[in-house]
Amino acid sequence: MTGQPPTPPRRDNLTYFPAPQENALVESEEVFDQTESSIANNFWQMVRIVLSFKWLILAITLLGSGISAVMVLNATPLYRTEATIEVQKQETQIIEGSNVDPVTIADAEFMATQFELLKSRSLAERVVETLGLLNDPRYADQSLDREARLNAATSKVRRNLAVAPSGRSRVMRVIYTSPDPREAARIANAVTDNFIQQSLDRKYATTAYARRFLRERIAATKVALEESERELVEYARAQNILQLESGERRNVNLDSDSIVALNTALNEAEAARIEAEQRYLEAQSNPQALSFSESEDLSRIRELRSELVSEYESRRGAFGADFPSMRQLQSRIENIDEQIARERQGILAALQGEYRALVGKEAALRTRIEELKSDVQDLRDRQINYQILQREVDTNRAQYEALLQRLKEVGVIAGVGSSQLSIVDQAEPPKYPFEPNIKRRLAVGMFFSLGFGVGLAFVLNYIDDTIKSPEDVKNKLGTVTIGVIPKQKDGERSIVASLSDPRSPICEAFFSARTALEFSSSSGMPSTLLFTSTRPAEGKSSCTISMATVLARTGRRVLIIDADMRKPSFETGTTESIGLSGLLTQNRALIDEVVPSENPGLSLLPSGTVPPNPAELLSSGRFPEILREAQQHFDIVLVDSPPVLSFADAPILAASCDATLVVVEAGGVRRPSIQHTINRLLESKANLIGVVLTKFDADQGGQQYGYYQYAYGKAAEEYSEQQLSARARDRRRIKVFASADDHDGAPRQDRAS
Repeated sequence: MTGQPPTPPRRDNLTYFPAPQENALVESEEVFDQTESSIANNFWQMVRIVLSFKWLILAITLLGSGISAVMVLNATPLYRTEATIEVQKQETQIIEGSNVDPVTIADAEFMATQFELLKSRSLAERVVETLGLLNDPRYADQSLDREARLNAATSKVRRNLAVAPSGRSRVMRVIYTSPDPREAARIANAVTDNFIQQSLDRKYATTAYARRFLRERIAATKVALEESERELVEYARAQNILQLESGERRNVNLDSDSIVALNTALNEAEAARIEAEQRYLEAQSNPQALSFSESEDLSRIRELRSELVSEYESRRGAFGADFPSMRQLQSRIENIDEQIARERQGILAALQGEYRALVGKEAALRTRIEELKSDVQDLRDRQINYQILQREVDTNRAQYEALLQRLKEVGVIAGVGSSQLSIVDQAEPPKYPFEPNIKRRLAVGMFFSLGFGVGLAFVLNYIDDTIKSPEDVKNKLGTVTIGVIPKQKDGERSIVASLSDPRSPICEAFFSARTALEFSSSSGMPSTLLFTSTRPAEGKSSCTISMATVLARTGRRVLIIDADMRKPSFETGTTESIGLSGLLTQNRALIDEVVPSENPGLSLLPSGTVPPNPAELLSSGRFPEILREAQQHFDIVLVDSPPVLSFADAPILAASCDATLVVVEAGGVRRPSIQHTINRLLESKANLIGVVLTKFDADQGGQQYGYYQYAYGKAAEEYSEQQLSARARDRRRIKVFASADDHDGAPRQDRAS
């Protein structure tokens, strides 16, 4: 390209997202602010899912409604009738007498009991027997025996019978359902009649049971009374008890008094014995202390001795001891001393005798007291045993007499002939069936089929791991969406042609993507940007040329490098350029091989001749030099690469570019494949800045993507067809590049005229 303005210096100060670790996703700031709340987002996400499967949901709903309609039309009509019974609060008194209070059962429990009785098997069997339903082929197989037919008919009656309360009243509703309206009324009335009769029979059986119970208890009590009386008599005979009530009790009292008196005498004897023992021991140990026990004779002798001793002492000084009168006096004193000694021995013997007598008396009293205690205890034991037997006799006699009295008082017909149950309304044959309810069944069938369809849609959406929306890009891939390209409908223009209309949704989508790229880093638009995809036909090349077009409209110099040397996407209509493959093998200037376009600022480096080994050429190290040379002449370089999963070219190219965009077809590729693509790019140290979502169906995207069909879509429809045709003719006069990998996947070649 000659005559071009000076080449601006390369912007080496661009700041992109940090290189991620291996097998990790690039985390970048959000490009668009999400003003909706999380609840609104979830709601519209569910709306999107429902719209995505709307035909499946509609088909399931119609199918379910059709099945419900067929079932309703083929259903047997059922008639329902009911009879009502009033339950009165009645207190039945089986035993007559003022001392017997009637028992009242709690109202709620009583009513619950009546409900269970109405649904009991015994009542159903009674109805079957009364109406002869066991012989009806509709209720029982007649080839069976009687018991089997009775069980079958009873089970069917119980299945069709229902009991319900009537509000908060004491009225019970007996409901029966049958295909025959007359039979329904007949069985319902039979149930009420037999229920009342069964209640009366139960009351009569209760009275008869009471009489039988009393007779059995009287017989048993009589036997017990006779046995207890016999034991009492035998015990009295064995213990020689004649009349315990008076004589024995008096004996017990007398013996008790004797014990008290003897205890008093024993205490006195014990005190006297202690006193005598003390005197005896004192006299024995100190004979001089016997003065208190001396008699009058001994006292005179002692006085006489004292006189003689005094006389002896008075004379001894004058006469001496050997004087005859003194010896005589001494002899008299000695005789008196002997007499005193004899008297003392007598006193000691008397004291000893007194002491021994008191000891014997004390022992005798103790023995008598023990004998009396034993007699009293024996009498009390016999009295207790006798009284036990006597009380048993009295108890049995009182019980026997009470039972005899109760048996006399039992009313034979107490309660019979009256009942607390009464029929309020008889059942009438219904005129119209209550089932099937066509409207209700159809509504229920439609509701459940619709719910099943919606649930199935959510299940299918859950197991569907394709990427359909920007939310899926964020949630399933963990990266951001740079652009959302709407899907082209059948019959619409190609993406390249749609760019001629600045109001078209396609053009607006690429304008938004261009704005997102401007804010993808702190330094603005990347100078070298690689477009790649997971597989072919995802709109990668269409995105490349469309983005180049909208970038060129901003006044930038844009170069497209067709790096898909296996299946080139762009054709120039000329063979003058050796293309990328030639530059990789020859040392020639890039600017000489670039093909300019009449679209200002847009140029192309074609792929050139298809080489046998594109990956080896790209690995030679020449491609980064080509990019650096391109950056010297152009503001932005867009590289269109082959798909990632098919070849090794894309990771090599991505490692040399400033940024990489992955083009993903909405709903076309499964998440594992896209994840593998991203992982391969990250392993090659590519700077992945986001995803461009193509072929996005705005009808299924929810409210947040409705702008694609709102203003711009409406403006495109209102745009004059003549103006669009004129623009298309003007664009065709410009030498542009046609995409062989257009947005809808169909090959196109719009060569320059």
